[in-house]
Amino acid sequence: MDPVATVLSALSAAPRQQERLLRLHTPLGPDVLVAETLDGRESVDGGGFRFDVGALSANAGLPLDDLLGRPVLLELLTAESHTALRPFHGHVTAFERLGSNGGLARYRLVVEPWLALLAQRVDSYVFQDMSVVEIAESVFADYAGQGALA
Repeated sequence: MDPVATVLSALSAAPRQQERLLRLHTPLGPDVLVAETLDGRESVDGGGFRFDVGALSANAGLPLDDLLGRPVLLELLTAESHTALRPFHGHVTAFERLGSNGGLARYRLVVEPWLALLAQRVDSYVFQDMSVVEIAESVFADYAGQGALA
């Protein structure tokens, strides 16, 4: 095949993340969103992690509601290992389209542990005659199974 045609074919194809240092797996399917940038923090005492992920897609019309609150897997190749990917299982707590150039669309996702969904609640409760364990079980019951990647 002609080398120029090979280069043009590679440039016009949708982005792929198979050999990238940062990989994003979503319920939308493989390579629908390809991670481009990562800005985040991880802590033991501050609620786990929060990652702002910049992603590219060949589809500029992704429905934003289809990913909000859904589980995703972010994999990162670290300096500690040149082969093993470090996984971060989380949920999308914010998702927005930043723009497109006619070829690729740029999106921003915020990925956090499932416990971050508790911050999205707007209701309030009064717990009487219940132990701390019973209160925690009552609050977390609404989120049963949210930590699993389906």
